[in-house]
Amino acid sequence: MKRLGQILHISRQNELVIRGDRKTFTGSMKELPRINSFALDKSIRPIGKISGIFGPVDHPYFTLKPDKRVVASGLEKLVNERVYVQ
Repeated sequence: MKRLGQILHISRQNELVIRGDRKTFTGSMKELPRINSFALDKSIRPIGKISGIFGPVDHPYFTLKPDKRVVASGLEKLVNERVYVQ
């Protein structure tokens, strides 16, 4: 399990925007997580799937489509929390 980053806010499309941790880019895109990878919270519960990657390669941003089991009111509690990827 690797740390993905920190949740910044919830977009208007009900997706979570995550600021990825800063990494030095070695020239390989294999270091970035894949689209549709599951993201987990600190309790190792799935909170959604990565739906997009954007921004600079050494400090990327991710969009996360929330899992249907995560209640909409529970999304607000996830802001500023660390997120992990399998």
